[in-house]
Amino acid sequence: MRYSFIVNPIAGSGNAKQAWGKLKNYLDQQNLDYDVKMTHYAGHAEYLAKKMTQEDKQERVVIAVGGDGTLNEVLNGLAKAGNPTHLPLADIPCGSGNDFARSYGISKDPIEAFQQIASAKQASNIYVGYYKEAIKNTEGFFVNNLGVGFDAAIVSRTNHSGAKKRLNRAHLGTFSYLANGLHVLYDQQPFSLSVEDSRHHDVFNRAFICVANNGAYIGGGFQVDPAASIHNGEMTLVVAERKNWLQTLCMIWQLVRGKLPQSRFAHYYHGKRIHFSTDSLEFMQVDGNDCGNRFLDLTVKCQQFPFLQVPLSNN
Repeated sequence: MRYSFIVNPIAGSGNAKQAWGKLKNYLDQQNLDYDVKMTHYAGHAEYLAKKMTQEDKQERVVIAVGGDGTLNEVLNGLAKAGNPTHLPLADIPCGSGNDFARSYGISKDPIEAFQQIASAKQASNIYVGYYKEAIKNTEGFFVNNLGVGFDAAIVSRTNHSGAKKRLNRAHLGTFSYLANGLHVLYDQQPFSLSVEDSRHHDVFNRAFICVANNGAYIGGGFQVDPAASIHNGEMTLVVAERKNWLQTLCMIWQLVRGKLPQSRFAHYYHGKRIHFSTDSLEFMQVDGNDCGNRFLDLTVKCQQFPFLQVPLSNN
């Protein structure tokens, strides 16, 4: 088995670079067969993963070293190419969020996370998210969530903030998300949202949070849906409304405490396929990657993909 690493050195405010140094020493000590590619710009991990599908058919696993955004790019590089050599995916979580690792059960220690890969006898299928956006005719995959509205606006504002780079250099990148979250909480306006699944067709006039997810966590550990699973083949869509300031603050507090399902302003949809659309320009993010401000007509569903990593015993 050959281990092919794609490393995003700036993920997690530089945590990934440090983790790779530690892991490289371990790999060399164990005399393991591996290769590594470093990313240098947004989208580079997707390009590198796609190239791997065109190389020799040697038995290997493609391992993302970074955050959920890096894992997302590697997944898209493999999946959009059709993954003709059936390369399995694995994860060394070093980002600021690592929500996929929480849902699946992957150690935060890079060597322990690698040992979960090395001890796997064969790949098993998990369910990742797939989306199709009809207006711009785009599609893609996600490992954890796709968000419209509040969380996507935070991602966009943070990515366009000069403070993020300065804080990243000081290994304090998470604070930029918190600061911009407060700004977005004040500025973000509710929007009209139409949702349709196999049993419902609803319209919300004051939607504020809209997240499609196939895992239990979003935003670096907020448990948005305890019942969500990457193993059951069902997509979850969470819609929360903004009625007034007091209700909004209570809703955010419930989200932080993992109690959002108990809010009467939160609505949950579960199904094999869910469609939703906006009639205004709204921000969109996919696994923490900014997708811009646009009109949206989205269909989401789950799709199987091979994953080579033994989950922690308590997951």
